[in-house]
Amino acid sequence: MRLFSKAQCYRGFLQAALVVGASATAAWGRYRSITPYNGSTIEQRTVSSCNGSIAGMPDGAWDSHLHVLDPVRYPPLPDAEYKPGVHTVWDNAIFEHGIGCEHVVMVQPSIYGTNNTLLMESLRAYGPERARGVVVLDVADTTRAQLEEWDSIGVRGARINLQSHDASEPTERLKDVLKQHADAIGPFGWVLQLHARMEVVASLEAFIPTLGVRVAIDHFGHPTMPKPSGDPQDLDPYTINGFGALVRLLQQGESWVKISGAYRSSKVPGLDYRDMDPVARELFRVAPSRVVYGSDWPHTRFEGLNIEPWNAHLLDLTEGNEELRRKLFRENARELWSPRRRSLPNANVDPWHRRRQS
Repeated sequence: MRLFSKAQCYRGFLQAALVVGASATAAWGRYRSITPYNGSTIEQRTVSSCNGSIAGMPDGAWDSHLHVLDPVRYPPLPDAEYKPGVHTVWDNAIFEHGIGCEHVVMVQPSIYGTNNTLLMESLRAYGPERARGVVVLDVADTTRAQLEEWDSIGVRGARINLQSHDASEPTERLKDVLKQHADAIGPFGWVLQLHARMEVVASLEAFIPTLGVRVAIDHFGHPTMPKPSGDPQDLDPYTINGFGALVRLLQQGESWVKISGAYRSSKVPGLDYRDMDPVARELFRVAPSRVVYGSDWPHTRFEGLNIEPWNAHLLDLTEGNEELRRKLFRENARELWSPRRRSLPNANVDPWHRRRQS
């Protein structure tokens, strides 16, 4: 069992808050009484998290999917699809201490579009020893110099949101978008992260391996789960549309899947989402080196959700298989978020980087 002392937790919070800059003290005074998460203030959550314990979580664990949201200082886009509460980088530092994760991957949320300012601030706050970032970019307007700056801060991926695309529509435009992103990030060794339904991933199965970059697929691949009938443990995951394609992509070696956001797909009551067990177990069986854990904090559109039962259930699913547990919570993330850099292309000969040289 791993215990976090109050001193360790407060130190983690203060490190995040102080690095943000001169406004940190004022911000703390502003945020300490806000109650955006689970009905408690940040100050109360600090004490609560610091009194917690984590049994079975490997040392050096990674949370490979979370979002930082600060609508007080960074208002969302006018057409944002949801209005979040306040979930700052220091708020996250408290949460991560509570679940036993030492390293984080912060993903740009859709409500900010391509304005990655808060993400960069949060990466600086955590520092390169603890944090990585995944941006959203406009390849037409992003220069090589901008990518280099982000890379130096800790960005290791770019996310494409395909959730709005229907699997039945032509995929040529989607392929163009993926190819443009892959060309932009490839020299930096970044990961291309896909937020897409499993049916859409399946429609791109043959194309994804041609991109020449590693691909991470969010939230189990967003399977469309069947309505419960009988024991959910009896589900054959290969009856889920697109699951076989996901498995084949993982087995080819350059794609990963995030074991995250189970509540976004589950159709059964309860906080352990047991209808997702057959999906998780089969992914663990066929591709144990291509699964990474993500909390999906702060559970946008499900704010206030208690993720601890799901974390405990994942530890139960890996009980007795320490190698799998280390891979899921630590080793695979270390590999995925360590860039496979190539020499940056000469902007005089590389078309994409020539067009976007600053």
